[in-house]
Amino acid sequence: MTLLASTYDQSCFLKAEDLAAEKKFRIKNVTEEIVGTDKDKEKKLVVWFTNDSRGLVLNKTNNRTIRKAFGDPVEGWTGKIIIVFPALAEFRGTMKPALRVRIPAPKQPKPPEDPVAPQLSPSSGNGAAATQPVAVKPTEAAAPSQAALPVDDPDLAPDPVKSLSEEMDDDIPF
Repeated sequence: MTLLASTYDQSCFLKAEDLAAEKKFRIKNVTEEIVGTDKDKEKKLVVWFTNDSRGLVLNKTNNRTIRKAFGDPVEGWTGKIIIVFPALAEFRGTMKPALRVRIPAPKQPKPPEDPVAPQLSPSSGNGAAATQPVAVKPTEAAAPSQAALPVDDPDLAPDPVKSLSEEMDDDIPF
């Protein structure tokens, strides 16, 4: 095994440059660490993960996001999943790359399938789900015709069906 000096140049904390896209992390534990250098040293919470050896130093925004979702006692955060993503944030008057946290939406239980409901295909091409075509007999699709209904009074019987040209052949006074 070759000893590489660059191995010792690695940070034990996640940085914005470490993530190109959002990533899910499961919280292993939370510790209190002194981070920063010289006069910028301060105690911060660090979240450690089961799926990464690096920890995430919590700034106020990320701390509040996680605390709101999982409660103030950090012991309750163990086993919870968060999503960390790169973003731009203001730091000392300038926009800098940063990491932000969000909480994934809870998984919704899959509803039981309704055998009567139409089946959905993956997409209709415009981003919306499309229904599968269902074979329907013409007599089932249309409303029952008035001529098919029994009529007791001959004056209430519907007019015989007219062709479109007969329908459109009205005298309209101008």
